[in-house]
Amino acid sequence: MFALEMVEKVRQVSPGAANALTTLAVKNIVPLAAAMGYRVDEVTDARVRATVPLNRKTKNHVGSVYLGAQVTVMELTMGVMLFRRFPPSQYKMLVNRMEVAFHAKAKSAVSAVCEPPEDVLAGLASSLQAKGDKAEAWIPVQLLGADGQRVAEARFLAVFKRG
Repeated sequence: MFALEMVEKVRQVSPGAANALTTLAVKNIVPLAAAMGYRVDEVTDARVRATVPLNRKTKNHVGSVYLGAQVTVMELTMGVMLFRRFPPSQYKMLVNRMEVAFHAKAKSAVSAVCEPPEDVLAGLASSLQAKGDKAEAWIPVQLLGADGQRVAEARFLAVFKRG
């Protein structure tokens, strides 16, 4: 696992360098992310945005981004958001369920944006403190095309345990 504290120190000096380090960490932890060309574009306390290109490795038979790549970029981006708030050195997280709705054909690179409501994150933190061993929350993610059009949206039921 990578040192989140180091990434945050780098972020203070260079957000771009911190995003590159986060991208490398995700690709190291989940090799599929490297094959897809996953790239972290933005990380703040409130929002994470990451992109997957439309290329030979992510394209389906009708010329758009493959369903599996769309869901994977959303799930990985949600993971970056949650691991920023709930470090893997202290918590273990798995997705227990997901719901996905598709709205348009992904004819270009796609960007997943995870901006969970603060009350959801605060409630998760509060549940972990109160119960101590396990908590869960639904985390929403949107998928946008290069033109900003909404391609899909998902919500993931993230289940945490103290690690």
